[in-house]
Amino acid sequence: MPATQFEDYKDKYEHIKLERDAEGILLVTLHTDGSDVQFGLPVHDNLAAVWSDIGRDPGNRVVILTGAGDTFIDKLLPEGDTITPEVWMHLHSEAKRLVLDHLDVEVPMIAAVNGPARIHNEQALLCDIIIASEDAVFADNSHFPAGVVPGDGMQIIWPLVAGFNRGRYHLLVDEDLDAHTALQWGVVNEVVPKDQVVPRAYELARRIAKKPTLTLRATRNLMVSELKKVMVQNVSHGMMTEGLVAIGTGWKPIPLPGTDNDSTTA
Repeated sequence: MPATQFEDYKDKYEHIKLERDAEGILLVTLHTDGSDVQFGLPVHDNLAAVWSDIGRDPGNRVVILTGAGDTFIDKLLPEGDTITPEVWMHLHSEAKRLVLDHLDVEVPMIAAVNGPARIHNEQALLCDIIIASEDAVFADNSHFPAGVVPGDGMQIIWPLVAGFNRGRYHLLVDEDLDAHTALQWGVVNEVVPKDQVVPRAYELARRIAKKPTLTLRATRNLMVSELKKVMVQNVSHGMMTEGLVAIGTGWKPIPLPGTDNDSTTA
């Protein structure tokens, strides 16, 4: 695919603010109207597309991912109608991009988890370094606790980062994992005061960005190569399983704006 230029996509996304400094450090901030992001299909689709733009831009040297306001991803739009096969076909495709295009970004990535991350926290866990605020908590509220299968990559990333038994426990038991326990489990790398999460991410990013471009890109590719193999093999199957359960149980997700059935995403 052709390369992108920052000017072409920096203002493209309604729910993603993009800022890049002279060192090539790209700050990706998830938001809804400038504050805490409310997760629904618009955010899902923004994330599914933005990683491709970022990954194809040679001007990016390090990526920092964070949330606006007091949360990383913690709020869901109100519940919608029962899911349909047609809606799930769209979600199946988008969910794969949400994960695989993230892993195709060929520069180091740092997650600055600035608060609770109970929705789609795989977006943080797929990063190479994870800095968490002291008030951060992790959960997977939009899947098993809501009555649907965690098939969009959560079933892979949590056992990998937390350990097989801990990861499965976390996905099955509807309990928050606090930041300090996440540090003990190896899920995050550092826990810092809330106002230091993004500054600490920038401190590390500046150190990393000094390395040669080829070193940055080759190192990222090597570090995620095994994870990409596992995701390619399992995300599509997982999403098919999640969709069958969602349709079979009459699961009601959050609303899909602009459609007759007002259904949306996991």
